[in-house]
Amino acid sequence: MRELFEGRRGRIAAGLLVSEFVAATQGLVIAAIMPRVVTDLHGLGGYALAFVPFFAAFSVFLPFAGPWSDRYGVRRVLAVALVLLALGLVLAAMAPNIILFGGARFVEGIGDGLDYALSFAAVAKSFPNRLRPRMMALNTTMWVVPGIVAPAAGAYVATAFGWRWAFAGLIPLVGIAALLLLPALEDTPNVRDSDPFGALRILFSRATITMERGIHALLVAFAVLHAAFFGADAYLALMLVGVRGMSLEGASLCITVAVLGWSATAIVASSVQQRFGAAAVVVAGAGALVLGTSALVAVAFGAPTWAAFAAWIVAGAGIGIAYPTISGDILALAGEGREGAVSSATGLAAVIGLLAGTAICGIPISVAARDAFPLRDALVWTFALAMAFGGALAYVGTRVSPTPNRTAP
Repeated sequence: MRELFEGRRGRIAAGLLVSEFVAATQGLVIAAIMPRVVTDLHGLGGYALAFVPFFAAFSVFLPFAGPWSDRYGVRRVLAVALVLLALGLVLAAMAPNIILFGGARFVEGIGDGLDYALSFAAVAKSFPNRLRPRMMALNTTMWVVPGIVAPAAGAYVATAFGWRWAFAGLIPLVGIAALLLLPALEDTPNVRDSDPFGALRILFSRATITMERGIHALLVAFAVLHAAFFGADAYLALMLVGVRGMSLEGASLCITVAVLGWSATAIVASSVQQRFGAAAVVVAGAGALVLGTSALVAVAFGAPTWAAFAAWIVAGAGIGIAYPTISGDILALAGEGREGAVSSATGLAAVIGLLAGTAICGIPISVAARDAFPLRDALVWTFALAMAFGGALAYVGTRVSPTPNRTAP
């Protein structure tokens, strides 16, 4: 761990951690404070403007962040990302109405989308292969504290000081991240290879669709990993509240405990991978996801509700050990000059997997609402679909290269 924080590399590591903390906090706080925001801005009808513009901007700009960094250098593009992120926070804190608040969230989404992809690129360009999984694992731990306290802290700030401070209070942290990162990053633009659609070409190539061994199978695995975890996570609270009668606060706590398993296994993922290989680690992560999700089915059928907490710690451990393993190997296979494009492809794979998982696993819920059959039965099918994604991850995991030996096309 000491190697991560030595010299220039240490400043980059610290800056990435601060940036990830900001992203985690603002992402988790917004849902908690929105009731106060719409009341103050008289904008209940625009409730969705807190989320839709942000995720639209995030998704649109993410694929191009990496290729831009390949062409212009990570430092320049990251500087733009952090400025836009800070500007979005300022505008949100000052918004006089819900429409401008939505516009501020759009600006914030651009900055966050660029920053998300560039965090992968910064790791790829600044850390050697052996340290990349450790850095990616450490980055994920920045979601632990926000995952536990951010919603409650945001609600407290909104009540005690006003919701605007939930945004304004993060601006100094963006400045600290910039001061740490920008002077330490080396700009290595590659004008020769500057395809702005490079990330899309990699992610949607025939090699990726056919899960060719190596980086392409890893990208598919990253998408399926997110589908397997978040496809169940999105409906866990609905099962606990709607089927088992648990309070919303208790159900929210069950979702939160996943970060405990996630962070615990993320820390040891690198050493486990070195001993057993990437394929074994990914398959083990898939097994943990299937095991945890299958336990949710048991809880839906009447098993003690405490089993859901244990199950979701196990599922968190599954994604925790697989996430840094997959992302670290992807970056190791990127090839010099293509780190940015591959980083954007990696981030986009995660977003696609998350959206696909939540959408597909939500189909039984929609059918139940339309045809009026029991919610419990619908949720069993929901969790079964999530387990199917876990099974698919185990299969794709057997196709990832145990050692970096190929580069992205």
